[in-house]
Amino acid sequence: AKKQVKNGEAACESKNYLKTKAKLQACYRKAGNIQNDLMQKFTTKLVNDYDKIVIENLSVKGMLMSHVASKGVHRSMFGKFKQILTYKCDWYGKELILANKLYPSTQRCAA
Repeated sequence: AKKQVKNGEAACESKNYLKTKAKLQACYRKAGNIQNDLMQKFTTKLVNDYDKIVIENLSVKGMLMSHVASKGVHRSMFGKFKQILTYKCDWYGKELILANKLYPSTQRCAA
């Protein structure tokens, strides 16, 4: 954690630092694989169960500009979810409808 930095690069990378870095990378890779697997299974279940799927067309890039919620939005993978769902709906011949983000859907029906 307290590594020395010279000219923007790590001055000394000890063996313990390299081992810890490799372990951390393995953990991040494992977490990413779990997220990807869950996303694939969830979108496949949605496409198999429903003929029409409606999702809101969110401005993910605009939401990332807010420093308060940017990390949570980035982790939730809205963009990847939309991309995978679009691909699978085309693959299985289902209809995906993108609702306008300004449409007052929750004001019309809270249920």
